[in-house]
Amino acid sequence: MKSLWEARLKTEFKNMLPKKIKTKTGEKITIREAKKTDALSLIKYLNTVAGETDFLTFGAGDFKNTIKEEEQIIDEHKKTKNKIFIVAELNKEIIGILNLGANNKPRTKHIGRFGVSVLKKHWGKEIGKNLIATMLEWSKKSGVIRKINLNVQTNNKSAIALYEKFGFEIEGILRRDSFVNGKFFDAYMMGKIIK
Repeated sequence: MKSLWEARLKTEFKNMLPKKIKTKTGEKITIREAKKTDALSLIKYLNTVAGETDFLTFGAGDFKNTIKEEEQIIDEHKKTKNKIFIVAELNKEIIGILNLGANNKPRTKHIGRFGVSVLKKHWGKEIGKNLIATMLEWSKKSGVIRKINLNVQTNNKSAIALYEKFGFEIEGILRRDSFVNGKFFDAYMMGKIIK
């Protein structure tokens, strides 16, 4: 039997997604919840995006999830109150993703941590912005997530500016947080309170 929370959130989520947006270039993008049938497309997407930027926690060839593992991740997000996995789709191709996760420990289950990425050929179209806005809207309705954290390399100026527009604040610095192409990079810890 479904809890009242599950019934309420499912109704609100159903009203929220899928959502259609129009990019600056006039393209019609759909933002929707990830489905298990997306597993192979997500693996291909992640392997592509990994080679397009040095700002992710993994690089080209590092993403090794199987279809079954990816299906389990998607399924877990669907069943958990404090997780969401959404995709941006153009002409049935996944062009951006956002994954918000949290643990189930009573003292910290209210804290989500997310990652977002967009295929390079679609940068500058506000797809990341729309994915983040959708996550924040969902978080407010979730009744669980009350703080969202992220780490971002200190040299990723455009991402930092975007997060700050949404009210994320720098809360600290992680020294030598990543090692890319023979060089260490620091990261900002950023956070936002959800009211």
